[in-house]
Amino acid sequence: MIRRPTRSTRKESSAASDVYKRQDTLSIGKPLAPIIDAFRGRQPMRAKSLIITLFGDVISQHGGEIWLGSIAKSVEALGVNDRLVRTSIFRLAKEGWLEVEREGRKSFYGFTRSGSKEYQRAAQRIYSAGGDSWHGTWQLLVPTNLPEHMRDNFKRSLNWLGFRAISNGTFARPGGDEDSIRDLLDEFDLNSGVVVMEAKTSSLTTPKEWRELVSEHWQLRNLEDEYRQIINLFSPLKKALDKGKVPTPLEAFQARLLLIHEYRRILLRDTPLPTDLLPNRWQGTVARQLAQALYRDLAKPSTSYIQTELVNRQGQLPESEYYFYQRFGGISKSL
Repeated sequence: MIRRPTRSTRKESSAASDVYKRQDTLSIGKPLAPIIDAFRGRQPMRAKSLIITLFGDVISQHGGEIWLGSIAKSVEALGVNDRLVRTSIFRLAKEGWLEVEREGRKSFYGFTRSGSKEYQRAAQRIYSAGGDSWHGTWQLLVPTNLPEHMRDNFKRSLNWLGFRAISNGTFARPGGDEDSIRDLLDEFDLNSGVVVMEAKTSSLTTPKEWRELVSEHWQLRNLEDEYRQIINLFSPLKKALDKGKVPTPLEAFQARLLLIHEYRRILLRDTPLPTDLLPNRWQGTVARQLAQALYRDLAKPSTSYIQTELVNRQGQLPESEYYFYQRFGGISKSL
């Protein structure tokens, strides 16, 4: 009897870098690999948060709906398997973020009305070009009679609007607009129970004292370290693009999705503070400039992937909404 030699089986690596080492045709594989590895290596894997990024950054701008199979396809190479996708989608629907429409055996998902509003509030900050002026004014918000069942969600929404607790029961942010607060109060149906005030900086408090107050309550040191990590992770990708590397549509989509995912993860715990209240060479500004430049570089090739590979009930996803081209101060349609 002739024995066939035992076929060796190479242990499958979870590292994206192994994939890209074997795929020399991928133009930005080398700088993209550590970005994917960083996401896949984080435990626990934040698949649910990544899917929220997918709906907010992509699906909301392309018809608002996507087939479940396309969701699984879009994140598979990032290490999110089909079972994890289905579990995450189920939980997001249960939490009120997503709603489902079924046609035959296929399920199509989109933001609920409340989920869309929540992400739109976040999007105002995520895609801001920065540079807003400040005239030394503050907004103070004091919940006086907030129902127990809505406290956590209300405080989370305040956080997304840039408010921080500066003392027990008192939230503050520099500048800001009343419309965003009014929308928040309307959403939670709070015609009473919340007191909103305005205040101004005083010459009795030195600039140093203001910076110390902000650094403590807005946790700037921790945030700066995290911003620096993002800069170190994505800067090689920007350098590769600046040198003329042209990403494939899939690469561009993956890079764009992870860029916004990682950036928003930190940004939404930060507050858009005026320069006068920030440390010198604030890394949050550097991170925003990097995210803005990269997003513009990745917009066109990533959109190619989105419109050809992902589907909804009508077929391929439609062209980007008008609002997509307003992100980060403006994205050219002719990129």
